[in-house]
Amino acid sequence: MDEAGTPTTEHPLGRALLIASAVFGAAYLIDGLGVEAPYPIDVVIKAAGIVLLAVYAGLHRRWLLAAGLALGAAGDVFLALQPSQVAAGIASFGLGHLVYVALFIGVWRREGRGGNAGAIAAVALAVFGVVMLILLQPHFGELRVAASVYNAVIIVMACLALIARSPKLAWIGALLFVASDTILALRMFAHVLPWAGPVVWISYYLGQAGIALGLSRDEPRAG
Repeated sequence: MDEAGTPTTEHPLGRALLIASAVFGAAYLIDGLGVEAPYPIDVVIKAAGIVLLAVYAGLHRRWLLAAGLALGAAGDVFLALQPSQVAAGIASFGLGHLVYVALFIGVWRREGRGGNAGAIAAVALAVFGVVMLILLQPHFGELRVAASVYNAVIIVMACLALIARSPKLAWIGALLFVASDTILALRMFAHVLPWAGPVVWISYYLGQAGIALGLSRDEPRAG
């Protein structure tokens, strides 16, 4: 991510974008808890919070990051459509994670590897990803290939975030994204955890926000 440095203080427009994004994120959470907005307004509410994070990244001239967030917003739209376009949603999110992979590789090249704790956590996460893939394989059906590839991409993304000397918000965001998608996969394919819809959204939104904030404000470290 060899892009221009971010300002040391937050731009007023940046603060406004973050507040507006959080408002839309909270609104969609409320929508999921039973105060439902009519379709397709609920789709707009769902995507708007992430779109605003993409605009925030663009404000900081993090264009590749903005593209990754925009792909996530597109994935949100595909999954929220009636009927849901699951394959298209998986593809959009997968492409977004490939963008994040490129960004975390950039952090690694520029800042170097983090500590041993991050590497150990990455190994543990990789093992977790393999175990979840094995457990969910019988439930993927016709989406077996797409879901398996997606699993690999998001785990690689999060492992790179842990291994590289990434900003704390960014690697925490990556882990929250993995947590969200794990719960979502269990709900969508294995039909368990029916109560966990709000947890999926909260961890997903905070994950995207963590990546957006961490990588938008990331500046080269001295030395």
